Amino acid sequence: MIALLGRVNGFRGVKPARIVRTFSLRDTTIDSLVQSIKDKGDEVRTLKSNKSDATEAVSALLQLKKKYEELTGSPFGGVATSKTSKAKGNKADDGDIVIKSISNKERESLVVTPRAVDYSAWYNDVISAADLVDQSPVRGCMVIKPWGMGIWDNLRQELDYRIKESGTSNAYFPLFIPKSFLAKEAQHVEGFAKECAVVTHHRLCASPDGKDLIPDPEAKLEEPLIVRPTSETVIWNMFGKWINSYRDLPLKINQWANVVRWEMRTRPFLRSAEFLWQEGHTAHASAEDAIKTAREALDMYAEVCEDILAIPVIKGQKSPSERFAGADDTLTIEALMQNGWALQSGTSHFLGQSFAKAFDVFFQTEKGKTSSLYSLLLTHSLTSSLIFRQ
Repeated sequence: MIALLGRVNGFRGVKPARIVRTFSLRDTTIDSLVQSIKDKGDEVRTLKSNKSDATEAVSALLQLKKKYEELTGSPFGGVATSKTSKAKGNKADDGDIVIKSISNKERESLVVTPRAVDYSAWYNDVISAADLVDQSPVRGCMVIKPWGMGIWDNLRQELDYRIKESGTSNAYFPLFIPKSFLAKEAQHVEGFAKECAVVTHHRLCASPDGKDLIPDPEAKLEEPLIVRPTSETVIWNMFGKWINSYRDLPLKINQWANVVRWEMRTRPFLRSAEFLWQEGHTAHASAEDAIKTAREALDMYAEVCEDILAIPVIKGQKSPSERFAGADDTLTIEALMQNGWALQSGTSHFLGQSFAKAFDVFFQTEKGKTSSLYSLLLTHSLTSSLIFRQ
């Protein structure tokens, strides 16, 4: 499986954020205050996690933030979300990045938090000022606006050309996957079980009091359907119909789609319950051919990061505990963000024979013998980092 996370600037048509500096980054008083706020925030979270009384710590944190606003002229963390958004449950925990719904007039006067002061707040301010996304009525999801979609469209065009040049064809597979499919590959289902959205009924009806809609008891599905978190299972079910002999190999299929993974903490573009991606699935007669293809695909994604998105990356290998669920090996490209954090920007997963065996997919070799297949999953999503230069 190759997973590229690539969402950055550098594309034509990305509206630059308006940057207004309200104080010097060299102001040691503000720097000290920012650190005090972060330390006090950590103390509050620790007290709450231990179910201890955090009243005094919260009060002290609020006083520090009030002092920050008095000194800088803006709330700590940038422009605050509206009271309406908080009332609807869109307020994130301390440290979360939330999408701010603001008017065009507010956007023009938005003060972008300096990156060196608060990296998360800077990120949030930039995507708001650039008008890339908006809040969704569904928590954990985002509305990608035209500027944001323009970045994805350009990136998709660049990547789709390279994918087709590698001999891969586009196709499309169902959004819904039978629950029994996921259960066929033990490690795979264990890795995704806690993130799956499940469909159990195919119809709604009025509640007994007529004031609400409820799932119709008579419309319960014989087998629950999983909303696609990734497509290995449904695609290998189809590969079983399409592959019979060595003449059918290698088989390389790509899909541009959306997937759903029920994340507890979401961040716009970086992690959301639903996101856009590309997933390419390949079948090979030998492990050597599959691994060779995995490395070639990773090189392709690294090329896109460096040549198209202007992001240098470092190639490496994931530890066993970090591998994709069900994979034999995971290769990765890592990018360095401006605050010094490493960001996983692409992963290449060699899936071995696990899915081929789980779905009884075999092929006849040139010598007439029956053999199992080796597989890869190659993906690229609209989930990584935005790079805007201040």
